[in-house]
Amino acid sequence: MKLPQMIVTTVAAIAFGYLGSQYFNKNMMYVIGGGMVGLGGVTYLVPSKSKV
Repeated sequence: MKLPQMIVTTVAAIAFGYLGSQYFNKNMMYVIGGGMVGLGGVTYLVPSKSKV
């Protein structure tokens, strides 16, 4: 990941976390966070077609 992409991703994650904490309850934020961690793990483990 390139540096500008990392900065944009970090700012988007902080903004989503702030807005989510304002509009959703705590349990919903845990579900969304768990889903994002699971999705990240799957995309890390599954080989991409461009690398093969």
